[in-house]
Parts: sequence; structure tokens; C-alpha cells
Amino acid sequence: MPESRFWSKVDQTGTCWLWTAYVHPSGYGQFYWNGRQTYAHRASYEIAHGPIPAGMEIDHRATCPRNCVRPEHLRLATRKQNVENRTGAQTNSKSGVRGVRWNKCSWVAEVKHHGVLIHVGRFPTLAEAEVAVIAKRNELFTHNDLDRMTNV
Repeated sequence: MPESRFWSKVDQTGTCWLWTAYVHPSGYGQFYWNGRQTYAHRASYEIAHGPIPAGMEIDHRATCPRNCVRPEHLRLATRKQNVENRTGAQTNSKSGVRGVRWNKCSWVAEVKHHGVLIHVGRFPTLAEAEVAVIAKRNELFTHNDLDRMTNV
């Protein structure tokens, strides 16, 4: 039975249930499921909830590693919602803060929403810019869990 084969590759001892078989360099577990190679978290969701609707993705809780397959830590999301739930800044960020960059004499805070870059403001300190960009994401986004947990 594919389900028992699937769960035999999962460490269920912690809060997050971690995939112990092959993990792609992206950090996501992979599993041969329904006649094709798929991500382990997608297979876990389908085992628990049934087929994933067309156009939907499976989003992890912000506090979970990518190889977590615990069904309670996964949810359906649109592509936009999944991107909203990103953690941290881009790897090439000089500020280290998502949505904040330095421009000549001030920190610039920006949020991308529905393909439009929204200027939040210019700030003298990185901390002020971070507070402003988090507030704007909380206003515009629905799936930015980490921002909602942050007490900056």
C-alpha cells in the first residue's frame, strides 16, 4: 500500500514530521506517488485531504522546515498566498530585511502586491523601515504568518 510506504519514510517524533528519504537540493522531500515523482508534502496533503485542486499549491507553516510533511502544518494556497508566506529576505539582500533596501541616504521599504511594487516610505533607521514594511504586509497579505508572529 503506497500510504504505508510513504509513512515509513517519515520521522513522526517531533512537532514537525520530517521526511527521511530523498530530499531534493531545494530542501523538499520527494516521493514516487500516483505514478509520478512528487514532493512529499504534496503526497502527505493528498493522503490526509484528497486531491489538490487545480491551480492550488501546498504551503508550509512559516515555522516548519521544507521537509516537514505533517498534514496539520500544510494548507492549500494560491501561488500569491504561498509567496506571501516566504521567510526572510532574498539571499542577495544587503539589508537582511525582506522588502528593505538602502538608497543613498535612507532605508527604503517596499512591498510587492498583485505585481505592483508599493513604496512604503524612506526611513533613517533599518529598524523603522522593518516595522513599516511588516505593517504594510500585514495590511495587504493574508498568508504572511511570520510577519504576524513578529513583535518588532
